[in-house]
Amino acid sequence: MRFGTGTLFVRVLLSGFEAFSANSWRRIPRPPRARGMARGTGPDPDRILLAGGSSAVGWGVRSHDLGLAGYLARATAAITRRGTDIEVFASAWMSVRNVRNYLSPERISRYDAIVLTLGTVQSFQLISVKRWDAEMTALLDQIAAGGGTSPAIVVVGAEEVASVPLPRLIAARATARAKEFNLRSRQIVEGRPRVAYVDSGLVATQNLFDADKVELYSRCALAITPTLADLLEHPPTLAPHPVNEVARAAAVHYLQSRAPEVDRISQLLFALKNTFDVRSVDLFFVDSDTVTLLATTTGTGVSRPRTDALSSSTLEFRGGLVVPDLAADPRHNTRPEVVGPPHLRFYAGVPVESPDGHRVAVLGVVDTRPREFGAEEMALLRSMASRIADLLFENYRP
Repeated sequence: MRFGTGTLFVRVLLSGFEAFSANSWRRIPRPPRARGMARGTGPDPDRILLAGGSSAVGWGVRSHDLGLAGYLARATAAITRRGTDIEVFASAWMSVRNVRNYLSPERISRYDAIVLTLGTVQSFQLISVKRWDAEMTALLDQIAAGGGTSPAIVVVGAEEVASVPLPRLIAARATARAKEFNLRSRQIVEGRPRVAYVDSGLVATQNLFDADKVELYSRCALAITPTLADLLEHPPTLAPHPVNEVARAAAVHYLQSRAPEVDRISQLLFALKNTFDVRSVDLFFVDSDTVTLLATTTGTGVSRPRTDALSSSTLEFRGGLVVPDLAADPRHNTRPEVVGPPHLRFYAGVPVESPDGHRVAVLGVVDTRPREFGAEEMALLRSMASRIADLLFENYRP
């Protein structure tokens, strides 16, 4: 690839600034891993991928909950009144190609929406607008063809300002290139179903070193949230999400190879049992053929075929499954535990996921009387499932 003399000079100058300046973004605190998770409380959660660089990295904070992902999750949940699970795939040098390589068809099918924060680092690198056009078009086409129901997409514009102190020449050239990228991104997005463009929430007066991080990420989230929430409110379908048994094999193997934190998990189960005032709260591991009770507030561990287990049905619903009256539901009223002891009438369950999003266990609540289970109860159950996942996968590395 050939560069003009001016472009090459700017790149060399930028490399020197990164290596030696006290204000280089390499020295700004950020979450230790490129991948992470943030959640907004609520039932029936939307699953969102936040991928790219720029504000998605979490500059100036040590966890994604305190960065853009956390503020975006909470703000979106406040509008949709559902839960919001945001997976983060972000780094300072994230390229469009990195995102394309990460987004396999199986991964794409897991998300209700994808938020892309690309273009800022590419503007500093002064890649050509022609190359930007080709790479972004290919990425959006790949997501649209990912298989199953395509997720909604929000393309966040590249920052048209220098967000850290930079030599004037670098800042001016990068800002001009970012403006060109954003003009082209608007054109690429236009006419695509369930794809929208929004400008970045970082503004000209903002400096990542000195900024109030609460104000910074609140503003960034506010720039994205209304558009994202609107796209999530108009999904093409509301169908179950089948489990990809092959893709989750590594998480299943990890769970089978270690002893779970049964004592700590049991404490959580008993806390839920007392809160909900139900017969039992149980944690089931769901393998390819069997369902095994890992922890319970009643009884002892058992295994049963997966084909006739409520937990197997629950895996199909990322937001959980509630059956107010098992005896009145033709899908469940012939189950042995319903027609015979312990004569269960109520069930609520949520999947427990590995850090890379694979459903491997189910946290279930059962009772011997019919009952309603509202949004607040589901939010609490889902929150407890998340805490249990942290215990089960404490040292897991996808």
